[in-house]
Amino acid sequence: MNVLIAFYSRTGYTKELALIIAEELVSKGHEVELEKIEPVKEDNMWPLLWRTQWYWGALALGILSNRYREYFISNYRIPEVDIKPLAHPDVSKYDRVCIGCGKQTIVPCAIEAYLRQVKGLKGKKVGGFATWAGPPLKHFEVEHLFRPIADRLERRGASLVSIVGLSSRYHEYHNQMLNIFEFLSRVRYGKPISYFSVHSDYGRQHIKLFCDELVKGTTDIKDSRGWRRSFQGTGILGVASASPWTTLERMRTRFEKKVLDKA
Repeated sequence: MNVLIAFYSRTGYTKELALIIAEELVSKGHEVELEKIEPVKEDNMWPLLWRTQWYWGALALGILSNRYREYFISNYRIPEVDIKPLAHPDVSKYDRVCIGCGKQTIVPCAIEAYLRQVKGLKGKKVGGFATWAGPPLKHFEVEHLFRPIADRLERRGASLVSIVGLSSRYHEYHNQMLNIFEFLSRVRYGKPISYFSVHSDYGRQHIKLFCDELVKGTTDIKDSRGWRRSFQGTGILGVASASPWTTLERMRTRFEKKVLDKA
């Protein structure tokens, strides 16, 4: 089976994961080629922070309202950037395609540009992989990255059949952010974020599962281990999951009644 792994990596962590996935696929007898997605002008962290500021309020409202979160995920628009010419602009010859990136509040602009430009996606089975600072939080990591990617692939006639998201244990804005994610990881899953890192036992297991599901190509995305893992784990389930049982339930109900019902 011929597999293309296309990835966008600003800090090198997603590239590392891409190479590990490539090694796993090669060890299973598959042929792999790599595509590095590069913006014409790479942002440093401050212009990137400015570009994504418009989404922070929407992300916060997603805690208050499940209905608003669903609307936001389905309808938000991603700013476009120019990317360098692709080495593989047409993926028709590949049996499987993998697309990887880090999470930049939303889907990275470079990935949005790639999905608009690349040809030959129709009918393809696609795997999505990502690195982020913390654990696989359902709403703020897994859904906000992979659901929009799945939607965009569907519009191109492709389907997302496998996902994996692992912690880089790195946040470029401030180490304090890692402390916040560490707290959320211990409360939500009962485990430190190192448990979900690329080189952990969890990481190796889920990379293998990701590759198996990708090759199989028959798994509905919400039945995949990578997706379901964000719903599981020990700890206080309401925290960082915006479930109906959180202490914010009353606030969410009032918000939906007074604001969304009038919209």
